[in-house]
Amino acid sequence: MVHAVIVTPGAAPGLRALLDAVAASATRPEHVVVLDLAPTSGPDAAELVASAQSPSFAVSHVRLDSGMPDRAAVSQWLTSADLAEEDLVWVLPVGSIPEPEALGRLLAAHRRSPSVGLVGPKHVDATSPRTLRSVGIVTTRSGRVVEDPPLGEPDQGQYDLRRDVLAVPLSGLLATVGTLRDLGGWEPSFGDLGADLDLGWRAQLSGRRVVVAPEARLRSVAAVGLATATTGSRRRAARRVALARASWWSAPFLAAWILLSSLCAGIGLLLLKRPQAAAVALGDLGSLNPVRVLAGRWRTRGRREVRRRDIDTLFVPASQIVRTGLDRAHDAVVSPRPESDHTRVDDDRSPGTRALVHPGFLAVLAVAAVVVAAGRDIGGGLISRFGSGVTGGELVTTRATSSSLWHAAFDGWHGAGLGGDGPAGPALALLAIPTWIVEHLPGNGDLASPSGAAVGAILVLALPLAALSAYFSARVSTDSRVLRAGAALAWATVGAAGPAIAQGRLGIAVALVLLPAVLAGVVLLARPTGTATGAFATALGAAALGAFAPPLLVGVVLVCLAVALLGRPGSRGLALVPAVLAPLLLGPWLLDAAADWKLLATGPGLSQWGESGVQPWAPALLHPGGAGSTPWWVGAAVVALGLAGLLVSRGLRSVPTASALLGLASLAAVLAAPHVDLTATTTSAAGAATTAAGSSLTVTPWAGTFLLPLTLALLASALVGADALRHRVRGLSVVAVLLAGLIGAGALGWFGFGTTLRTWSDARPAVAVEQAGGELANRTVFVTPGPSGAAYRIVGRETGSLARALPQSVAGDAVIAADVSHLLDGTDPEAGPRLARHAIGFLAVAESAGDDVARRLDSAQSLSRLASRDGFDLWRIAAPGSGTNRAVAPARLTLVSGQESSLVPTLGEHGATSTDITAREGDVLTVAEPPAWTRHATVRFGGEELTANPDAQQPTYALPAGTHRLTIDVETEHPWLRLWQGLAILVVAFLAIPFGNRASRSRR
Repeated sequence: MVHAVIVTPGAAPGLRALLDAVAASATRPEHVVVLDLAPTSGPDAAELVASAQSPSFAVSHVRLDSGMPDRAAVSQWLTSADLAEEDLVWVLPVGSIPEPEALGRLLAAHRRSPSVGLVGPKHVDATSPRTLRSVGIVTTRSGRVVEDPPLGEPDQGQYDLRRDVLAVPLSGLLATVGTLRDLGGWEPSFGDLGADLDLGWRAQLSGRRVVVAPEARLRSVAAVGLATATTGSRRRAARRVALARASWWSAPFLAAWILLSSLCAGIGLLLLKRPQAAAVALGDLGSLNPVRVLAGRWRTRGRREVRRRDIDTLFVPASQIVRTGLDRAHDAVVSPRPESDHTRVDDDRSPGTRALVHPGFLAVLAVAAVVVAAGRDIGGGLISRFGSGVTGGELVTTRATSSSLWHAAFDGWHGAGLGGDGPAGPALALLAIPTWIVEHLPGNGDLASPSGAAVGAILVLALPLAALSAYFSARVSTDSRVLRAGAALAWATVGAAGPAIAQGRLGIAVALVLLPAVLAGVVLLARPTGTATGAFATALGAAALGAFAPPLLVGVVLVCLAVALLGRPGSRGLALVPAVLAPLLLGPWLLDAAADWKLLATGPGLSQWGESGVQPWAPALLHPGGAGSTPWWVGAAVVALGLAGLLVSRGLRSVPTASALLGLASLAAVLAAPHVDLTATTTSAAGAATTAAGSSLTVTPWAGTFLLPLTLALLASALVGADALRHRVRGLSVVAVLLAGLIGAGALGWFGFGTTLRTWSDARPAVAVEQAGGELANRTVFVTPGPSGAAYRIVGRETGSLARALPQSVAGDAVIAADVSHLLDGTDPEAGPRLARHAIGFLAVAESAGDDVARRLDSAQSLSRLASRDGFDLWRIAAPGSGTNRAVAPARLTLVSGQESSLVPTLGEHGATSTDITAREGDVLTVAEPPAWTRHATVRFGGEELTANPDAQQPTYALPAGTHRLTIDVETEHPWLRLWQGLAILVVAFLAIPFGNRASRSRR
C-alpha cells in the first residue's frame, strides 16, 4: 500500500495543484494524508481536503503543531499512524508537483532490487521544467556538498544513467515504513539538507541502497528538493553529518582536515578577491562543535551492516574538487577571451606594422623625439646623465642610495648635514624603489649617484610616459584613437610639461604621469559601471600622486567628495574610497601636514623661489614662465579648444560640466599661488655665517602645479566636444586637436629645455667621498661668500630631499656657525679642532672668498691644504685627540680613553652601527651629532641601554668595562603607524589588482 504524505502549512496556494497532480497520476496511491501545519490564527486545509476526495484513493487530514518542520511532522505521523512495515510512504511537500508517470517509475525503481531502501526522483524547476534542480545529493567524504548538477543546467538526459547516490531530498522520497522507523527518521539538529544527507548516509551504512530514478520527474520550487548547501548553516550541518558518521578513530583526523581545508580555501578565495565566498568557506569552521556532533551521533546511533569503505564510490573524489577549484581560480584571475566578431574586417598586417601606425604609439614616439631634441642644451651626454644624474634648477643631487633614501624617509633623525627631526617627504620612500633597481642593474659599478641616475631616468622618461598615460586615460572621454593621440601630444608638451623637466621639478614630472590616470579613475567611479577594484586602484594612484604633489592630492580629494555629494547614488560610496584612503596611505606625514598647512601647498620641486618674472595673465594661457616654457600662443590653442568643447555640453552631470568646474578651480589656484607666502626664514646663531637656507627669497607655490588640472580639464572638454560632433565638423575638430598637439610638440622641441640643468658631479675630492661613505662617516663643509656674509652647507653620507620644497630649519647645522666664522676670519685657533669634533673632515671654500681667507686657513690649527677642485679651495681637518690608535681623520663615533681616542666604525646613517668594541674603566663614547639626536636614537652596550650625559655638548655615553657589542639604532618615527601604513598599502594594492573581467568585478 502506498501512502502519499502531503505536508502543508495550512491552505497553502500550491496545495490544490499538488492534490490535482496526485489525482492525475498514472499510478495513484491508495491513501493520501495531508499533514496540516497551519498557524493557530490561520486557516487550515480541512475544507480543501474535504473537497479533494477521490474515488481512487482516500484523503485524510491530520492537524499537527504549527511551525513544526516538515521532517519532524512526517516522523511524528509515522510514529502515531497505524501502518504496516511493508507499506510505502511517498513524501510530497507543498511546492512540488509530480509528473503523471513519477510514482509508477519510483515504484519500479524500488521493486528492482530488495536492497533498495530509499528512492528519490529527478527534480526540475517548477516554472521551467527543462531546467535541472537536483539528481540526488552529492557530497565528499568530509561532508562538502557538491552542486551537481550546477544550478540552472538544462535537462538533456545527461544524468539519466545515475542510480546509486548517498542521499536524496525529502521531496518525492519513496521508502517503506519499516525502513524509516528502523532508521529513526530524520535528525532535527542537522536541519533540512543535513537531515536528508544523514538519513541517506545511515541507510547506506545499514545495508539499504539509496537510489535515484531520473526517469521520475518532480517539479519543485527553490525551497523544495534541496540538494545544495545554499546557506552557511546547511554547509555546516553537512560537515557535522560527516563527522557524526565517521568512525571514532577517524573523526579527529576528519575534523583536522575540515579545519585545514576551510582555512586554505578561505585564504585562497581572499587572495582571489572573493570575500563573500571566502566568508562562506571560513564559515565551515563553525561545524567543528564537538558537543553538537557527539549529540547528533548519539541520537542517530544504530547497527552498522556495511563497512564505511564499501560506500566510498558514492563520494566525490578529492581530485575532482581540486580540479574544479583550480578551474574556478583560473576563471577568476584570467579574463575570458571575447567571442570572435565575424563582422569585423580581418587585418592582415603584422603586429609590428599595426604598432608602427598606431596613433598612441606614434604619439609616444613623437614625445620621445621631442625630449631628445629639447634636451640638446643640457650639459653632458645622455649616458652621463643616466650615470650621474642631473642637477640644477630645483634638484638637489647627492650620492644618495636606496638605503639612505629609505632612512631619510622613516628615521626619526634624518636629513643632510647634521640632520634634524622635521617632517620628511613621503616621496623619498617611493624614490628608494627605482634607486634600488638602478643599483642592481648590470654594469652599475661606475654610478656616482644611484639616486641621481634614478632621477635622471625619471626626467628623461616622464614626458613619453605622460603621453602614454594620457592616451589610455582619455578613453573615458572618447574611443577615437586619433583624438586621444592628439590630446596625449598636447598633455606632454603644453603648459607645465616642458618647465617641469627643464627646471628639475621632480614632483611635477611624476604628476604628469599619474594625474591623468587618477582623474580618469574618478570619472569611472562616477559612472554606473564603477567597481570597487577601480576605487582602490584610484586610491593607490592618488596616494602616490600626493607623495610627490600634495596640492594635487588635495584637488583629487575635493573632486571625489564632489562626486560623493552630487553623483549618482551607486557611485557615491565608491568615490569616498579614494577620498578617504589616499590621504591615510601617506601615514605619519598626514600628521605633519595637519600641523603645518604649508606641506600641503608644495612638494619636491613644487615651490617658486623668488619672483617668476611672468606676466600675471600668462598662466591663464598655460604659460608658467621660466626654462622649458613654450610661447603663450601654444597654450592659447588648447584653451580655445577646451572652451569650444564646453559649448556641446549635454547635461548638468556631463564631463564638460565637470571639466569646467575643475578648470575654474584650477585657474583660481593658478592666479592665487604667487600671493601665498611659504617663506620660513631660518638663520643661525652666528652673525656672519648663515646657511643657504637662510636666504631672504620669497617662496611661493609654483603656479605650474595647478596648470596640470587646468590643462587636463581643457583637453577633456575638447575631446568630449569633438567626439560629440558629426560628419565634416567632427573631422575638422579632430584635425584641430591633433594640430594643437603637434604645435605643442614642435614648439617644445624648437625652444628646448634650456641650460638650467647640467650633469652632476661631486665637488668633493675622492678621499672625502671615501671617508664619508666608510667607517669614519665624516663630513665636508662647503662655504660660499655672499653680499651679507658667508653661507655654508654640510655634506655627509646622509641625504635629504632630492628637490627643493620648503626652506628647511637649520637649527642643527647652526651649532658650527661660530666655528666656521672664526676659521674664516682667523680669530679663534681652536675653531678647527671643534669642527673636527662634529666629524667635519674637510673644508671647501669658494675661490671667490679671496686670497686673504685662503692664507688664514693655511695657517689655521689642524688644517692642511689639498688641491683645489671645481672652483673650491680644499683643506683637510685633522682628527682630535692623541694616541697611537687615533683615527686618521675626524670620525662620527669615537671611543675616548683619557687623552687618547680611537675609531668606532660607523655602518649606517647618523651614527647607526653594530660592532664589537673593548672598553676600559672610565671610557666614554662620543657621537658627532647634535644633542637632540639622543631623543631619536638608542645606544646599547652588551644589551644594556645607555643614557647620554646631559651636561655634555655632544651625545656622550659612559661605557662599562669589557668587550661587548655596541649597537646604535636611529629609531623609526611613529613605528606602529608605519607598520599599519605598510599593511594598508599592501591591502589596498591587492584590492586594486583587476582579477577577471570587468563584468565579474562589478558583480563582486
